[in-house]
Amino acid sequence: MAALEHKQLWETVADQLREEILDGRLAAGTRLVETDLAARFGVSRGPIRDALSELSRVGLTVDLPRRGTFVSSLTERDLEEVYVIRRAIEEAAVRLAVERASDDDVGALFESLSAVETAYAGDDLAAAWEADMEFHRACSRLSGNGRLMELFDRLASQTVLLMRTSLDSRASLAWTPPVEVHRRIAESIAARSAGRAVEAVGAHYQYTQDRLAASARREADVVV
Repeated sequence: MAALEHKQLWETVADQLREEILDGRLAAGTRLVETDLAARFGVSRGPIRDALSELSRVGLTVDLPRRGTFVSSLTERDLEEVYVIRRAIEEAAVRLAVERASDDDVGALFESLSAVETAYAGDDLAAAWEADMEFHRACSRLSGNGRLMELFDRLASQTVLLMRTSLDSRASLAWTPPVEVHRRIAESIAARSAGRAVEAVGAHYQYTQDRLAASARREADVVV
């Protein structure tokens, strides 16, 4: 029982720190000191150490030898690399989802899709990104492959951090994707068409990468 309580404690700390990193309260490059965090949360250093280990696992912090733990400073090159890997993961995921997802699973996926479309229709971009990521997480979850989900979760947190930090210097990233980019993925899984589902995922990521490239060109033109 004690071990369970300890796990719940470090998870609570990790969740709070994750939220502060992703919404910008803990900026890139911020040093995270175990003793300071232990005092802040009113816990021993054990749960803090476990929480920081989890944040490092998903790429939100980095441990530098003899210097300590810092909030990750990720670049747009990192974002491009993350999207390439996420595309490969999600193409594999939807192939498996077509085979393994139950009708109830597909119904839940459409609920997640509805949440994405509603969020993007609002004016809270951070909430929209979170809903967007949850839709992709739901697609990956339908694969039934635990290791695949582990890889996705690591990259998902990095994606949100990268988008937020990139937006600070590039306002043109604050765009709303067309409704069909997500809907085609869900509809293809519902139709049990692996080929269409893979194609829809590929189209989604190609659209996103094209937007990033176009944004970079616009910024370069402004600088020139």
